Amino acid sequence: MAGKVKTSICFASLICALALLLTSCDFRLMSKQEVEEYLERQYGQEFIVLSSESVTDDYYDDVWRVRVYTVSPKDGPETQFFVFNTVEGERFGVLGFSNRLSDTYSLDIFSKAFETRAAEKDVEYSFNYFYPVKSSSVYYSRLYVDIKPVSSENLEIVCTVLSQAYTDTFEIVKDIPYGVTVNLTYREPAWPEDRSCLIKIDSLYLNRFDTNAETIEKYILDEAGKYQERLEQTDP
Repeated sequence: MAGKVKTSICFASLICALALLLTSCDFRLMSKQEVEEYLERQYGQEFIVLSSESVTDDYYDDVWRVRVYTVSPKDGPETQFFVFNTVEGERFGVLGFSNRLSDTYSLDIFSKAFETRAAEKDVEYSFNYFYPVKSSSVYYSRLYVDIKPVSSENLEIVCTVLSQAYTDTFEIVKDIPYGVTVNLTYREPAWPEDRSCLIKIDSLYLNRFDTNAETIEKYILDEAGKYQERLEQTDP
């Protein structure tokens, strides 16, 4: 009997703890004013929310509620980007709650800067996007810059373009453009024609190194050197 009472008390305590946790968490979606205030704190300028819509049912992640806002800088109404308000609960078997905002402002700034710099140096590339909303080809949340072919012949130019694009971005947002991944397909002329090395530069790389052209070039050559060592170990 004592065991049953103890079990009932533990169960009741667990229910109370969960109820307290639920009531203490803020599951409501943020207002337009709150989104504007967040962006102003983030980027040091004023923004205006133009429109918003719920995309909860079409979101890929296991989330409770998602709303996407279309926003413009107050002083640049011709520029539009997206802000996602995501309310999440349990993930990967771990109980935890979050109500967060993410935006594509720095992604858009970097993409425009890279486009301009790449056109000046005739660098071949393509943009790809991750669309968290299944029914949309508009609401993206990640930018992938695919640059190929890259070799010792054009490496210096590619690194210069990347460095300039990062510098242009930092002048406006003064922060790492999270959500941007640069994929370079690198190949040395001496390698077999069917062999190349995929090298990624993202926010993790930028947290560890600066973005001058020489540093980027050294990183790429180091990664290519590691790949060449693996080639030599596996090829007869």
